[in-house]
Amino acid sequence: MEKLKAWLYTIAIAIFSALLIAFAYDISNGEEIPESSTRQASQDIIVSLSGFLGITGSWIVGTLATAGSLYNAIQKQWNRKNK
Repeated sequence: MEKLKAWLYTIAIAIFSALLIAFAYDISNGEEIPESSTRQASQDIIVSLSGFLGITGSWIVGTLATAGSLYNAIQKQWNRKNK
């Protein structure tokens, strides 16, 4: 169960990273970001973080977060198999 949770967190972080980069790209091009009807607070956080970091910062943060989460999930999978 623990290794499944690690993989689900990795998927969630990858989606967050993709949204972060996409919003940063849209903000830099001056495009209007439509408001979410269900998750407005989450979207506001991601949009403000994207605006603060810019495209390069968003790529760096997104890549590092996804890579770190993927590393963690692989380590948990590996440790579980060796027991």
